[in-house]
Amino acid sequence: MKIKNIIILVGLTGIVFAETSPLKFSGQIRQRYEMVDKDFSDSTGFNNNNYLRTRFAVAYDEGDVSTFVQLQDSRIFGTETNTLKDGTADALDVHQAYFKISNLFGLGLNAKVGRFEAAYGPQRLLGAVGWHNIGRSFDGVIFNYANSFADIDFFNFKQIEVSAIDDEGDFNVRGAYAKLNIMDGHATQAFAIQDNERMTFGGYGKGTFSGLNYELEFAMQNGSESDEVNYGGMMYGLNVGYKLSGITISGGIDFVSGDDTTTTDVNESFNTLYATNHKYYGYMDYFLNLPVHTGGLGLQDIHVKMSGLKVAGHVVNVAYHMFNADQSSDSFGNELDITLVKKYADNVKIVAGYSIFMPGKLKLENGANGSFAYLMTIVNF
Repeated sequence: MKIKNIIILVGLTGIVFAETSPLKFSGQIRQRYEMVDKDFSDSTGFNNNNYLRTRFAVAYDEGDVSTFVQLQDSRIFGTETNTLKDGTADALDVHQAYFKISNLFGLGLNAKVGRFEAAYGPQRLLGAVGWHNIGRSFDGVIFNYANSFADIDFFNFKQIEVSAIDDEGDFNVRGAYAKLNIMDGHATQAFAIQDNERMTFGGYGKGTFSGLNYELEFAMQNGSESDEVNYGGMMYGLNVGYKLSGITISGGIDFVSGDDTTTTDVNESFNTLYATNHKYYGYMDYFLNLPVHTGGLGLQDIHVKMSGLKVAGHVVNVAYHMFNADQSSDSFGNELDITLVKKYADNVKIVAGYSIFMPGKLKLENGANGSFAYLMTIVNF
């Protein structure tokens, strides 16, 4: 048989196998070049880095049982100083590996066990942090039960396992997240999250009224730690938008409470737990870890945004943030984020962005602005 015919036969065999096999393969390669100057100092310039994230996944789905395994390599160009000798791949990991069983024991209960991304609601408290070059996943289990009124996830995530002998010192995140069927066309959700001794509970809703899109989320925290710290923080987000000719104009406020130091036995600083904060508090990421990145002062983010503007084949999104503190009359500063998105092919997207942060008194060093620019290419297969 001629070599040409062998190649054709192998190719046809692969196509048939791919179409009939319960195994499904997928992947993503994402490269991002960043120029970062965030220290508000005239004496330093941009720090340039190239980030590369590679993911490859295989899924199996047959009847009531399915599995998903996703490997990931995350790296920064040049950190392996000798690629001929250094093959350690320090950031090569199993990003997700789980199985799902439907209708467990015939009770209508679904189970998801293993390592997985967990993104609930708008990700203000539990998110996958997809912007990050690694991203977040949890080890644990989710039980799901759904009926005509509610779709509820009960979850238990193991964050820290200290000892194989007993559970002293272990750190678990437990809770429930419910999607409620209350009003057609409106999403209503309620949640309760316990991380060790702290409890976070609240609700989320979104929908449309008379052409206006709204989103509202509210959460409170209580509990105590070692009988020394009592939690008492709160958080809310309110956004309203209007869509006209494909362009959405929106505005709103995100509030995270700070600690009133006049009360010694209550810590009013709200902790955003495992949130995707890059999505909300400016793309320059000055407020990723709350309350740490505000020094416990809290955060009030008043913002206006425009998305969906099409210019020369690009989609342009603009956001302007005004960052103030809850427990201070001074300002952290203002930030402008501009993003351009280009669909290069069905499976290829190019994203470019530029941000500038104009510091207020709480971040001022010598008056210099902070800047950030990036160019990112995402290829899915």
